Amino acid sequence: MFDKRAHPRYSSLAQARLESVDYATGLLRDLSITGCRLEFSVALALETGKEYRILIYPEANSRIDPFEIFAESRWNRAGYDAFEIGFFIRTSPSGKAFERYLDYLTWRTDTGPQEQRING
Repeated sequence: MFDKRAHPRYSSLAQARLESVDYATGLLRDLSITGCRLEFSVALALETGKEYRILIYPEANSRIDPFEIFAESRWNRAGYDAFEIGFFIRTSPSGKAFERYLDYLTWRTDTGPQEQRING
């Protein structure tokens, strides 16, 4: 699928938790400076257009501490074994960690797996 976006989205392996949902931890499937997509194994009843606090736990290899973002729910999609939610990012109070994580994802995307093994 071709995706026309103003800012590139980077694949992620981070865990994510919505502050208002304490029974499910999801995956941060992708992230950009303006948005993200979360995936859960259970359906969640989220209100479209409402702002949510999302706690992000980056993968250990990134060496970046957990951080939070505030994002508006824009869409959701139920699949056979996953429930996806798209968000528009409003703010990140821990902005430096958010920026560092985006930089890490950019580096990981631009650096192929072979080059990471050689340099890592």
